[in-house]
Amino acid sequence: MSGTSQSTDQPSGQVITDEKVLERLFRAHYAKWLADAKGRLGADAGPSAPRVVSKAFHLAWQDRKRFHSQEELDAFLGAQIHHGATREISRRAGLHRMDHHEGLGGAKTKHETHEMTVDEAWDRLQHTLQGGAPEAYRARASSARHEAAEHMKGLGKERSYKPLIIVGVVGVVLALVGVWYVRKVGEDRATTNALAAADVRNYETSYSQQVNITLDDGTIALVGPESKLTVPNRFGIGLRAVKVDGTASFDVKQVQEKPFEVRVGDVAVLARGTVFVVRRYRDETSAIVHVKDGSVDVRVGEVIRNVAKGTSLMVSNTGEISVPSAELVAEAASWTDGTVSIPGKTLRYILPQLRRWYGLDVKVPDATLLDRKVFLSAAANSPKEALTSIEKSGGVKFSYIGENMIFQDTAPSRAGTTKTTKTRPAATKTKRP
Repeated sequence: MSGTSQSTDQPSGQVITDEKVLERLFRAHYAKWLADAKGRLGADAGPSAPRVVSKAFHLAWQDRKRFHSQEELDAFLGAQIHHGATREISRRAGLHRMDHHEGLGGAKTKHETHEMTVDEAWDRLQHTLQGGAPEAYRARASSARHEAAEHMKGLGKERSYKPLIIVGVVGVVLALVGVWYVRKVGEDRATTNALAAADVRNYETSYSQQVNITLDDGTIALVGPESKLTVPNRFGIGLRAVKVDGTASFDVKQVQEKPFEVRVGDVAVLARGTVFVVRRYRDETSAIVHVKDGSVDVRVGEVIRNVAKGTSLMVSNTGEISVPSAELVAEAASWTDGTVSIPGKTLRYILPQLRRWYGLDVKVPDATLLDRKVFLSAAANSPKEALTSIEKSGGVKFSYIGENMIFQDTAPSRAGTTKTTKTRPAATKTKRP
């Protein structure tokens, strides 16, 4: 995966470095995202669209460390505006039902119709970042509260039982939220227990092995080498979750009410009709999720992040969320396209990867070579190509001592001589795996 070019005036590599940059981006792209929000909200968008856009930029500010290209930021903003518009439509539908229930023949609630300009929207967002609200926004909010109070007062004069109905509605809503939360916690616990049960089906691979598995719901899983896919015994029966130790890719074809879930470490990936890759071996400190098509939601505790097509997310063992480098993404996901790509790693790191991906147990008699940087880029089914890649990039030579595969240095030593390894002439071989 090729890297994304970065602006030279951003040494940290972040797109959003401070509030001035955020303001510049907000003003430059406000009209585009406002139109997007209006399109999602429909004809009754009104003042809701600016609020949705401001909220998306507020979330982008909170997660600013993860954006290293405009494409990543745009994908995030688009996803957040989609979610925000969906929530706003749901909220309006609920208010409409309540007005219909309470206001038959009665007074109608007044709604704010003012649409904020880009200056007003930025003023509101800036004050939100600082923990306050601009005067104009506070004035409108105060006016709205006053109108609501007058409305409730008038309703109280007409029918004194209205407060009781409102209290009852609020109680029902709170009860439903409580039921939803208990159900959610119960489902998470049930999934965890099912994945840890004794009757699970485990699909394990060894060195240089890959295996295709079609799950009961039609999802196709490709399990990488030295990996394990755990499938609950009752998968597809009220449960649609699996667990990965190592690496695997998933092609989720069926879109169902219940999303397909992959547990990798403490991370949960929720998918509907998408293709994505996950990786976390037991000796690694982070999990990586890369989306090849569609999008997924990544849940870490109570935090949920949407990952769009062509983007990735990394979650450390301590729960820190970030965007992985292009090199890490290439190593985690390139194998699904038939290529193993591990750029700029030491020979010490590469040796176990050679064993994992190609089944090659290569030794290095000269320990000083272990810290030399090499590049591995080769077809996943070609050990010869992998060895050649390491030889050319690291200045080493592959050979045999007896039956043992080794790498030797090809560069001259400090004394001006070439390092050699004493072997019996008959035991030196040039054959390739």
